[in-house]
Amino acid sequence: MDRLIVTTAGRPSEGSINEAKNVASELDCRYVVRNKRSIGAMITTYHAAVLVVAKDKLLLQAYANSPPFFFHPNAAMIRAKHWIKAKEDPLVQACKIKQGDSFFDATLGLGSDAIVASLATGINGSVFGAEYSKVISYIVKTGLKGYESGNSEVNQAMRRISVIHDSHVTILQSMEDKSVDIVYFDPLFEEVVEGSHGFDSMRPYTVRLPITDETITEAKRVAKKRVVLKDHFRSKRFMKLGFKVQVRPSATFHYGTIELEE
Repeated sequence: MDRLIVTTAGRPSEGSINEAKNVASELDCRYVVRNKRSIGAMITTYHAAVLVVAKDKLLLQAYANSPPFFFHPNAAMIRAKHWIKAKEDPLVQACKIKQGDSFFDATLGLGSDAIVASLATGINGSVFGAEYSKVISYIVKTGLKGYESGNSEVNQAMRRISVIHDSHVTILQSMEDKSVDIVYFDPLFEEVVEGSHGFDSMRPYTVRLPITDETITEAKRVAKKRVVLKDHFRSKRFMKLGFKVQVRPSATFHYGTIELEE
């Protein structure tokens, strides 16, 4: 659903009304008074997705019977805590992330990988991500800057992540040669991974951008160390785009790398 309106929670304060109006202005869409209506009723009335500016988060709902999408680093928290305790994570291992590295997440999504990468690169590193959907990039950017995880190290890692609203290829084309250590892609899987529901509420708003030969050529120009692709273990993209696969027995996804360091 392309159309979008912004409203408040059911019993808004004057402050939350003003905040909702500001959000609508930033997203260049219409603010609509809630008037105690259900979100489903508003979706039906205005034929639009509804972004609710609630007290502590933004909730996006496209259809009357669909669950809302909101920023929640649930999966990332499990990985983040394990990284803090054991300094182990498949992403960090595949990307060979070091303290102080710069890391471009070309397919940011909910930012789970970026959060772990930010922990691994540390306070002297830099992590930034691309999200082509304007409303998703806004929700994730807001969440990364304001979500309280209950862990100060994770909070700091989230705050260090920069979110860019644009296509990954456009961003890559704007970057200088060898200007970032690692370029990382995690496209939406071509096949549904059984048991993976993290993206279910997000899918109606995602924009599928192909990862083409041109995209990888730009990524290799920009990256100093390596380009990394995470994809379904049956994906043909690894071979098609020239990645060396790191096989992970019994895993539903593999990592592929293009090493650029001599």
